[in-house]
Amino acid sequence: QVAEKSSPNVSMQTQSTSETIQEILLKLQETIIKNHNETRTDTKEIKEEMKNFKMEVRSDIMKLDGKVDSIQKALERNENKIKEVEKRTEKTEQEIGKISQQLKMINKETENSFIQIEMEQAAFYLRFQNVEETKEENLEIIIAELIAEKLEREKDEILNELDEVYRVSTNYARRYRLPKEIHIRFARKKVRDILYKIAREEGIQYRGKEIQVLKQVPRRVREQRRDYRFLATYLNKKNILFRW
Repeated sequence: QVAEKSSPNVSMQTQSTSETIQEILLKLQETIIKNHNETRTDTKEIKEEMKNFKMEVRSDIMKLDGKVDSIQKALERNENKIKEVEKRTEKTEQEIGKISQQLKMINKETENSFIQIEMEQAAFYLRFQNVEETKEENLEIIIAELIAEKLEREKDEILNELDEVYRVSTNYARRYRLPKEIHIRFARKKVRDILYKIAREEGIQYRGKEIQVLKQVPRRVREQRRDYRFLATYLNKKNILFRW
């Protein structure tokens, strides 16, 4: 009898449990459906966002491609301009080189012309060194008498052959404490050449002192000769007479 009484209770409990499980399953199903729907919605939103993002990225890439293309074209234009500038610069440098060469030739020709003029002028001069100097000396008379005696001419005749006679202070004279040099310009080159030849061969004295008679050499010529001095020294060592 006890067993018969407990059977309905078990049945009721089983039914209650079954209903509870069904409710749980229904709720679970609803939750799953809800989550599924939410997931679908989220997925759709994500897909939409991804689509928009892709479109934005594609648009940015297209813009970037456009910028890169513009930059590339600008670089090409600049490169072409640089090449043109380089060509013009090279041409200009060549023209400058030609002009510079022409200027050098002109300067050289001009310098040679000046040297020629100076040499022609110097050809009328002689320099006397070691001629005793006095306070109230008359250089023109002293030199005229000296030359007249050496050339066996009259003093007045020699005076007519002299254009200028004057003293010049030189470094050489100061260094060796000698009298100032006497520079003489002759009216005729022929007289100057004759006197120079005699002075070289026989010498000239004044008041018992030997006088050095030198040609007038322009500064430019002295500078040019300085570069070839070694050659003159070598020739003289070989007993080859060499004079400028």
